[in-house]
Amino acid sequence: MSTSERQGARESEHSGEQYPAFRPYRVRVLRTTRISPSFQRIIFTGDDLRYIGTDGYDQRIKVLLPLDGNRWGDPKLFDEESLSRGAWWEQWRALAPQDRNPIRTYTIRAADPVQRNLTIDFVLHDNPGPAGAFAQHAVPGDEAVIVGPDRRSKDSAIGIDFHPGYTRNMLLVGDETAVPAIGAILDGLAASGWEGEGLAVLEVPDAADTTLALPRIPGFGIDWVSRSSAEDGPSSEHGASLIARVERYAAQHADMLMDGGSHPHGRSGSEFTDINVDRDLLWEVPEEQKPRAFYAWMAGEAATMRALRRILVRDHGVDRSNVAFMGYWRAGKSEM
Repeated sequence: MSTSERQGARESEHSGEQYPAFRPYRVRVLRTTRISPSFQRIIFTGDDLRYIGTDGYDQRIKVLLPLDGNRWGDPKLFDEESLSRGAWWEQWRALAPQDRNPIRTYTIRAADPVQRNLTIDFVLHDNPGPAGAFAQHAVPGDEAVIVGPDRRSKDSAIGIDFHPGYTRNMLLVGDETAVPAIGAILDGLAASGWEGEGLAVLEVPDAADTTLALPRIPGFGIDWVSRSSAEDGPSSEHGASLIARVERYAAQHADMLMDGGSHPHGRSGSEFTDINVDRDLLWEVPEEQKPRAFYAWMAGEAATMRALRRILVRDHGVDRSNVAFMGYWRAGKSEM
């Protein structure tokens, strides 16, 4: 535990208060940098960030964006009573639609409560939605609200879906929307002194995105592929390279996958069942921290994640309790 975390724990213990796991933070843009063709890094700052959680890994947060005219629809968002109850979500839902600030989900790339900074890497798209447009045009001083963990809360780690337990064999897979989370996971593994063999497979839109700097861990390989280079054939379809590479990995490590607590025909107490990602959310996250011979974390476009789930669970019999599958988004559909 860092000095700042210990300080936060002492603050909570001495105050005798119970803090909600998540709270809104009023922030402004401190610095913005295009770190590759498809990624914009924004460092936010704000006095409230002295309480930001630092549990790390793939910690999810919400970003609330200003309405036209830099307007915030909820006048009670930062009332003390609202903060103490953790009421931001119910208040947002109760607003008239035209008063609801757009909300999108992101991963903390880095958090520093001492400097009161928080870093988010935004993926840039053609025809961007509210978050993409904000990221493209943000300048120092622009305001936003981040809803994230409060390190004074005993539940500050809610929103972390990376639970490898003790394992020496790890596979991380994601498209561009998962690259920030995978970077944060690698940061956490490096800080923890993790040892073993691992591979991160990342699919990005542009060949220049593959130059992004990620933490290097002994024994952990980084396999970049860009859709612009079509390395796995003539198709540059989203997710095609991830599927090809996971199929290859599974074939090369079939014995290890079976030794990792796998079950014939994908059985994990029950027969394999597929998921309709047009109707249901694909979000299977084992939370038990247990010894595992193999652990995989996979996130990105939902149909691609469904295909990867079939490869590992159905075709190679990996126990679902050893793999986290997360459909971050669905092609053709916005988050909300």
